[in-house]
Amino acid sequence: MNSGGDQSSGSADISGITYGILFAIGLFLLILLIIFACTRLRLPYNRPSRRNGDRRSITIEQGVDEATLSSYPKLLYSQVKKGASTASCCSICLVDYKETDMIRLLPDCSHLFHLNCVDPWMRLHPTCPICRNKPVAGQHTTLMAEVDPLATRQDN
Repeated sequence: MNSGGDQSSGSADISGITYGILFAIGLFLLILLIIFACTRLRLPYNRPSRRNGDRRSITIEQGVDEATLSSYPKLLYSQVKKGASTASCCSICLVDYKETDMIRLLPDCSHLFHLNCVDPWMRLHPTCPICRNKPVAGQHTTLMAEVDPLATRQDN
């Protein structure tokens, strides 16, 4: 009968050890969860300061208006192709230019695009899609002068 009692106390010891191990594992996982939450949910360091009325403003870029956009030169690709070395495809849609494609020449940077590709971009953004320079309206570039010498002549 002693051997039977030993078995019951032995199984009680095993279940006690099992509960202890499970408790330790659960506690370890809880600590890992707390550490993970603290490191992942940390507030950003660069949040705006509200002290002394210091408020950082956010500027939103707006594109060019229709009058400015229409002042940018609009040409057939066959006319531009005669000039200096030009791109053979539109950098926005990546389609090769055809002789009859209407393209827009952006002043200042001389980048070329399909009219239907660059106009929506310029209505939303005031900069060239490639170089991010702001084209200057009314300024004719050297490429424009090579394509149409009369374009740079000013009547007095």
